[in-house]
Amino acid sequence: MKGLRGAASIGVICLVLSCERAKSPPPAESTAVPPTTADTTVAAASPRGRWDDAAGPVLLVAASSPAMAYIVATDSASASAQLSQLPHPASVTLFGRGGTVQTADLSARGDTNGCALGTLSAAPPPRPWSIGFIGGVIAPLPVDSTQAISPSDSSALVVAVNRLASALPNDPAGRFAGLPFAIQSLWRFTIPNGPLVVVATVTRQLAQEATPLQEHTLLVAERAPGDTVFTTAYSERSYGAEETIESRDLLAGALVGVARTPALFLVRDYGETTAYGLLERGSDGKWHRRWTSTRRHC
Repeated sequence: MKGLRGAASIGVICLVLSCERAKSPPPAESTAVPPTTADTTVAAASPRGRWDDAAGPVLLVAASSPAMAYIVATDSASASAQLSQLPHPASVTLFGRGGTVQTADLSARGDTNGCALGTLSAAPPPRPWSIGFIGGVIAPLPVDSTQAISPSDSSALVVAVNRLASALPNDPAGRFAGLPFAIQSLWRFTIPNGPLVVVATVTRQLAQEATPLQEHTLLVAERAPGDTVFTTAYSERSYGAEETIESRDLLAGALVGVARTPALFLVRDYGETTAYGLLERGSDGKWHRRWTSTRRHC
């Protein structure tokens, strides 16, 4: 789930970033949140612990095959009760990152290393998908990767992401200041009747012989209709050893509830454990970290 690896896109990214290194980063376009001292993650807003009930009672995430689904409880305090109350079988809707929609029945639930796992059946069998829901009021929000974007547009997005990432606060010790960014994944979508949104994950590495350190950044940027400049709408930044640092990537987008609130579903990788998260766009035009699941050894 670590994003795109297309050779053509990487070539464009490396070319643009090599040009950008010679330039001084411009001033930030939006107010950045100062680093916290409580942990190694800096977020654009304090986490909100509650899942959006309009998306249904649980989150489904694709497992090792399209016919298998991890069932993620959305309330850690009553996870067992929450899972036991699901219908047998349950009718589910499956979204692909590009906006595809499928329906299937979820049954034959089991437990693998503390992770609830279910079997999906449909005719024809399920095709690859990213996230799924049981009930709820939710619609897909199609997302494009750089593999589906023209080279000129891809280059422009890389320049914008590099500029915005450079404007975010560095770690308190300033260890990564001036180091080049490497883009791990880059996604683009348009909110209906709203702005163009870019979601990027970028990294920097501090080469130390004993304990190499990395910096991972999740960046959500927006460009309003008619504008030419992207501004930062959300960011998270982590620092640490390669084996344990938190990294994030986009699973899919969706429109949640009657109000069709734009939402992003994320995977959060901690090395040996994984969690899932939900960002929602508020009326202030910013994205907020609404919910994060418990960590799982899946």
